[in-house]
Amino acid sequence: MKNTLKKVLAAILTLAMATGTAACTSAEESSKPEAGDAPDSGVIELTGFAVEGPYTKGDFNDLPIWDYAEEATGVRVDFETAPAASFQEKLNLKFASNQLPDVFFKCNLQPADITKYAAEGTLVAIDGYLGEYAPNFSSYMENDASIEKEIRMADGKVYGFPYLVTASPSRIFPKMFVNQKWMEAQNLEMPETTEDFYQLLKTMAGYDYNGNGEADEIPFAPEGLSALTKGLLGSFGLLTRGAAQEEWDIDPETGALRFIKTSDEYKAFLEYCNRLYEEKLLDQELFTTDIPKLTAKAQQNILGVVFTNNTNYLGDYAEDFTYIPAPLIGPEGDQLFGGRTIPVAGQNTFITKINEHPEETVKWVDYFYSPEGIEHFFMGVEGDTYEIDENGLPQFTDKVMNNPDGMNMEEVLGDYVCWSGGGNPSVADDTHFGNFLIPETTVEAAQALKAYTPEEIWGVFNYAAEDSSRISVLTTDISTYLADMTAKFITGEAGFDQWEAYKENVEKMGLEEYREIVQRTVDRYEEND
Repeated sequence: MKNTLKKVLAAILTLAMATGTAACTSAEESSKPEAGDAPDSGVIELTGFAVEGPYTKGDFNDLPIWDYAEEATGVRVDFETAPAASFQEKLNLKFASNQLPDVFFKCNLQPADITKYAAEGTLVAIDGYLGEYAPNFSSYMENDASIEKEIRMADGKVYGFPYLVTASPSRIFPKMFVNQKWMEAQNLEMPETTEDFYQLLKTMAGYDYNGNGEADEIPFAPEGLSALTKGLLGSFGLLTRGAAQEEWDIDPETGALRFIKTSDEYKAFLEYCNRLYEEKLLDQELFTTDIPKLTAKAQQNILGVVFTNNTNYLGDYAEDFTYIPAPLIGPEGDQLFGGRTIPVAGQNTFITKINEHPEETVKWVDYFYSPEGIEHFFMGVEGDTYEIDENGLPQFTDKVMNNPDGMNMEEVLGDYVCWSGGGNPSVADDTHFGNFLIPETTVEAAQALKAYTPEEIWGVFNYAAEDSSRISVLTTDISTYLADMTAKFITGEAGFDQWEAYKENVEKMGLEEYREIVQRTVDRYEEND
């Protein structure tokens, strides 16, 4: 039961960390005052718009979290919601028809959309309110400069409240795990270099670890292409500015902006991966795998090395795996781990131009960044869904962990919280939503790799309004081509005698213009230091 619950918790954590839309359910008609009115109680009533989530039961407006927020701030928001399937359409309609709420809540907007609606005057800049009315959120910005750099738009203003993920294991992806039972069976040593790793996989490929008489072992199974690249590119000297920018970084030798996917280092990485793939050391389903498929393979005891986010994805064999304590040293001596992100996981909560109480609204949102607000936001009601243990740490009660009615965690918390789906104006930290929900091995793996991550990490770039539409066109064409050719080089469908032609094609698709726009953006990004 305990292991099962851990797996459920880990799944929910992953869901909550995912970028995307967030949880809410449709608001019912009520007799509440119109937005902006202050009833006799003195509570300021506002309107909001959000997306429905899969776990909220009943009326989203009745969740206890709003009572806590109202008590702390004197503000109440009456939400209108839309199901996930039609949310984007209805969100676009809100903007297009000018039928705006006072606040968009848990509604993730891409930087290009924020830039557009800010330029139109639809979204209100919150800079001037943060220090006085948002002390909790401001403290996070003061302690981590990357947060402000990420959310400050090209016009120099801040419009959205972000989802902050400070839980250590959630910002390191992938972690690198090796089957210690397999290692012990042949007295194998932990690999230190990419060549060591290759030899380890070769040895694993020749041994029937599960004893079924079949050569069905998969020596190396990353959790998809993203896990492979983020886990290994640092060994080839790439991803020097972290994982958010997969096409651009800084060349450490020249200090210049570098396009990763036409570099000599990237070619070396692809050649290495091709060798693993051709020799069937690398999962042949790399480009179609996902977590359920990875779990299914793990349950057959056929996986030697796994690049994934969490050992719980390995099911009943999770305890057989230990972590590789350091990134592999590459052919040129590089030992970098580029799979690290900044705390900002998207901007999701915005004040609109119709809001007559921006100060109070900012104060209301800021509550969710306070210690008390974070606790209630993620864990529900003290004495009901969680309790404080002897160490002063919140722990879910049996009502959540071992529900007598057989409900799982998300079903229970659906009556209390709205964090499912991510996109939260709050902080997913180690205390309330981090380490104690994640296996110790996974936590230790993240801590070990953290020491090898870049000192400076970029987030998602906020392009200027005049560049945004052009970037969209350029990246659509270039990135599609890059993804296609990366797969062909790894699988051998394209030989490396085509490398120069590949580079020329990327240049013809507008790489130089792309570079100029990114360079301007990086220059502005760095000015926010």
